[in-house]
Amino acid sequence: MKEINVVAAVLHRDGKYFIARRPLDKQLGGLWEFPGGKVEDGESHEDALVREMLEEFDAEIKVCSFVVSTEHITDDKKLTLHFYKAEMISTRFEMREHIDMFWGTLDELKTKELAPGDMEILSYL
Repeated sequence: MKEINVVAAVLHRDGKYFIARRPLDKQLGGLWEFPGGKVEDGESHEDALVREMLEEFDAEIKVCSFVVSTEHITDDKKLTLHFYKAEMISTRFEMREHIDMFWGTLDELKTKELAPGDMEILSYL
């Protein structure tokens, strides 16, 4: 079974959290998620999260603290999602991959169709 580690940023400001909508042509297309991506071999979780936010949003972040990890098992892989609280450092923010973005309260996030692993994090926030 292939094991994949994924990191996600929990960005919070002014009582709202940031989520982004996945491209329609990707796995889980159209669902909302806390942004991030796969951890490459030899890369720390923090470095992967900083890299992914630069690649996907041209945004610089500071990783602050670990929140929780969740696991999802499919027929051929085990996916572990690691969530980290993070702060925006840069003011630039450009969607390069996602099709929409949203800042919302926890109640507002509950109305969005979140990816399964991302839905679980809401109870920890």
